[in-house]
Amino acid sequence: MLFNSVHFYIFAPIVILVFFQLPLRAQRLWLFLTSLYFYAVFEFTFIFLLLYSIGITYLAIRRIVASSVEWKRRAWLSVAVFGNLALLLVFKYLHLVYDAINFVLGAGVCDPNRFQGPLFLLPMGISFFGLQAISAAVDVYRGTTQPPASLLRFGLFLSFFPQLVAGPILRTKDLLDQFDTVKKFNEQNFRSGLGKLAVGFFKKTIIADALSPLVDEVFKNPGQYNSLSLWMAVFVFSFQIYCDFSGYSDIAIGIARMLGYSFPENFERPFFSTTVGEFWRRWHISFSSWLRDYVYIPMGGSRVSISRAYFNLFFTMVVSGLWHGADWNFLIWGAIHGAFVAMERLVLSIPAFKSRYESLPPVLGMFYVYTVFSLAFFYFRCKPIALDPQHYPEVIASPIQVAWFMTERAFTFAPGQQAILSWNAVALVALLMGLEWMQERKKSVSLLERPVYVYAGSTAVLIVCLYVYSVTVSQPFVYFQF
Repeated sequence: MLFNSVHFYIFAPIVILVFFQLPLRAQRLWLFLTSLYFYAVFEFTFIFLLLYSIGITYLAIRRIVASSVEWKRRAWLSVAVFGNLALLLVFKYLHLVYDAINFVLGAGVCDPNRFQGPLFLLPMGISFFGLQAISAAVDVYRGTTQPPASLLRFGLFLSFFPQLVAGPILRTKDLLDQFDTVKKFNEQNFRSGLGKLAVGFFKKTIIADALSPLVDEVFKNPGQYNSLSLWMAVFVFSFQIYCDFSGYSDIAIGIARMLGYSFPENFERPFFSTTVGEFWRRWHISFSSWLRDYVYIPMGGSRVSISRAYFNLFFTMVVSGLWHGADWNFLIWGAIHGAFVAMERLVLSIPAFKSRYESLPPVLGMFYVYTVFSLAFFYFRCKPIALDPQHYPEVIASPIQVAWFMTERAFTFAPGQQAILSWNAVALVALLMGLEWMQERKKSVSLLERPVYVYAGSTAVLIVCLYVYSVTVSQPFVYFQF
């Protein structure tokens, strides 16, 4: 079920109203069943994949706890980890396996002997609940968290509908214990959650969807637009994906808070970062911290030789790219960020350079980070499309070919049409950045803290969004594809 749909506007109030009338056990069961319904709206058969992840991970966790033999504990941990990774392999990365087979066989695209195996539709949220399940098993194995007390509680932990499809990626310590106490209606939680909900819908519907047409058109027909338009497309996409993805996280956090549950923040004003490394500590925080705890640190983190530490940083960002998509363009996108993070670590380890950089106006660092983040989107946002047949004879060019084509045109002053960005969209982005700058400077916006304005403003935003959803086709959240 899409958050930005009339269906959700009916679903959410019913869930909330019934929830607060129930005792503890019924509250858990109600949330579990409504979460399954929420997921089934996308595709009913996807439920079985979610139930598989819940079942195999819970079984492995119970066996890890029950066993005192280390090799058995490791074996059951492997069952949980590889059992969930198998879902990703089959539904997300299977075509990479086929490409590898054809590469070994030397079979080209038009070769009649080319191996063509079955491919499957990518289920919504599989990359999110899969990582969440793996972290739960690893944390129990490490002894850093208590195992779930029941299958229902663990099932609810993985399937809880606010964060099921696009995060935040929660740890057991973030949420599991919260299912142990009955939730009563709390006016402060409701008001705070409603405000967070409205902010999320505002970011998604009013800003992100307003920026989407320019980005979609340029990336769909890059050969028709001039260099300036290509630069505009990636710089605008940075704000689009931020408002879209952080908007989803805000909605998830808001809905959970209205129900009495607390989620950690997933974004912390990333565009005010002055290094790429700092940016990734503020952007998609739940995923960045997951990579740190389950990829970077197990590889040795920074507790190894200097050269190995830089490699660990770089490799972790490459894994981030691979998580986003199973193609070369995503690997390059991750490698770009990995290269800059490692380079910053190297340069800023030199006291003279660090002192000099920190003495510069912060706005220069912010511009540098924003530019790197935006330009890398040539390799992130691209899709297979038809290109100039003179240079790309394939009927449909691959994403990496499209990315290179756009990058080349952007840096060679190529002629073409000029894309136009609405001034209304620019003003809305400026308004959002202004409010975030005030938050960054620790200055509160007093009107937004007064109950009457929270209720009035939130209600107005939600009504406008409901009207938009009722008369237009809802734009899917960007991160649904991952």
